[in-house]
Amino acid sequence: MRWHAGLGNLVRGVTKNFFAGVGYSVALVVIAVTGLLLMNVAPVFGILFGHGWIRIFAAIALVIALCFHAGVDIGMRVSPFYALTHPLGAFLSATCFSARPSSPSSRWHHLARHFYPLDDLKRGVV
Repeated sequence: MRWHAGLGNLVRGVTKNFFAGVGYSVALVVIAVTGLLLMNVAPVFGILFGHGWIRIFAAIALVIALCFHAGVDIGMRVSPFYALTHPLGAFLSATCFSARPSSPSSRWHHLARHFYPLDDLKRGVV
């Protein structure tokens, strides 16, 4: 059974659900994406470019994240080597979630109005 058919549908579905999950708040999107990058991508840069304690703590953070990811992979009966894609997946997720043009015709605005027209219903637009 497929979750979404095709990459485009996957991105649209996950983005729609993420935006709904933060209550359609752009400020919460910024906070969530920043946290996602700091927790999941920054440790890789800390290991590569940090020195001393920064490199040690970044390595510990990355190992913990990879262990959790591998544990979920084992529970889902897929290869635990998928854990190695964790930083890349977090970066791509952050990119999808933050891809919001400033115009009112943006993808998020359209998705919010198309799938969740509650405000429009209240105003009698729909």
